[in-house]
Amino acid sequence: MAFPRHLLLDEEQLIFDLKPHWVAVVPAVLWAIVTVIASVFAYDFVDDQGWGWGRTAVLVAVGLSLFFFSVLPIMRWLFTNFVLTSDRVITRQGIIAKHAKEIPLERINDVAFNQTVIERMIGAGDLLIESAGERGQTRISDVRKPEEVQKTIYRATEDNSTRMMRPVVTEEAPDSIPEQLEALCRLRTAG
Repeated sequence: MAFPRHLLLDEEQLIFDLKPHWVAVVPAVLWAIVTVIASVFAYDFVDDQGWGWGRTAVLVAVGLSLFFFSVLPIMRWLFTNFVLTSDRVITRQGIIAKHAKEIPLERINDVAFNQTVIERMIGAGDLLIESAGERGQTRISDVRKPEEVQKTIYRATEDNSTRMMRPVVTEEAPDSIPEQLEALCRLRTAG
C-alpha cells in the first residue's frame, strides 16, 4: 500500500516511499511451509487413528497457525511504509489501526545504518535515526539499500536547512538608514 498523497502538507514533496525489504517476510513464508508440512503428517496420523474429530481439529489448527504466523505478518509488511519527504521522515504501519511516527528533518541529528553479512549480500539493513526530542532514537528495520537511504536523508536534511535559512522577502520597503538610526536612538534613550 502506497503512502497516501493527501497526507502531505502544502509545498511538501515526496522523496521516497519504501516498503521493508522482502527479507522481512521470509520467516512468515517459512512458517507457512512448516505448517503445511506438519499438517499433512498430522492429518495422516489422525486419519490412521480413526479420530473423526481430529481432522477438524487439525484443519482449525492449521488455519489459525497460517493466519497468525504467515498471513498476518505478510499483511503487516504490505501496510508498512518508510517515507521521506522534503520536510519529514515518516514511519507508518498498521492494517486497520494505524501507527505513525514523524521526525521533522530539522530535528535529525544523526543517521546510522547497520548490516549483517547476509543483509549486505541481499541489500537490506537497519537504520537508526537520532533526533532531538523526547524519543531520541528511532530504529527502522529491514530497509532496502540502507547506505543509499542514509545519504538521501542527509541530502534532504541539508536541502531543508538551506530552504529554512533563506531570508523571507517582505513586500514592505525597508526603512532607510537614517530612519533606522533614529529608531535605535529612541530605543536607547527609552532604556
